[in-house]
Amino acid sequence: MQVFLIAALLALWEFAADRWVPALFISKPSLIGATIWKWLLDGTYTHHLWVTLQATVMGFALGASTGMVAGYITGSLPRVGEVLQPVITALYTLPRLALAPLFLLWFGLGMEFRVVFTATIVFFLVYYNTFFGVREVSNELIAAVRIMGANRWQLARRVIMPSALTWVVAGLKISVPYALVGVVVAEMLASNEGLGFLLAKNAEQFAAHGTFAAIAGVLVIALVIDALVDIVTRRSLRWKTAGTTANP
Repeated sequence: MQVFLIAALLALWEFAADRWVPALFISKPSLIGATIWKWLLDGTYTHHLWVTLQATVMGFALGASTGMVAGYITGSLPRVGEVLQPVITALYTLPRLALAPLFLLWFGLGMEFRVVFTATIVFFLVYYNTFFGVREVSNELIAAVRIMGANRWQLARRVIMPSALTWVVAGLKISVPYALVGVVVAEMLASNEGLGFLLAKNAEQFAAHGTFAAIAGVLVIALVIDALVDIVTRRSLRWKTAGTTANP
């Protein structure tokens, strides 16, 4: 049914172009497919796709890892959280595009600019989910484990992190598309490679088929990264699923 639905939408799109809507605005799936095939043959597609994929993965990894660490520290240490919360809130409310000129000044037009720009977007999504996940851990459970003689590391590894994992997984899942958005926006702003650059270049030339071909590549990256995050999170939460299904 899913394949049939997609095929029907593509057929409707092909029929509507130049009949209901000018092809200049929406192009045609046949032209978009031909453009993708041409770019695959000459290496254009794979090169720009690989650049965007690299930046997305690195930006996501940097933002997610720092967000989890900061969220755990501020969530498990209330005094630290109270001191840093106004600063983190102020940075969170600051539009990311306002930081783009500074990042360009600091890191230039290379990969570093895209990675850092993306990481600043992912960081706060993962940070707040981790922060609230740690804060939601039962105090009674923590007290019981402490009475049993657990040290801080054992408490974090055996109680806090597993209990907050559902929140962290939600943050990771939400941040995947935002990581890709950050990379594409950065490439559209200032870059000479990547799918964002390819998209902006074709849009400037009013080449709808090239623009949609670049968007198709962005969609492929989004689906691949989302599938990888699903695999990792499913394995991380396997113990929780097993415990749930074992109950009568």
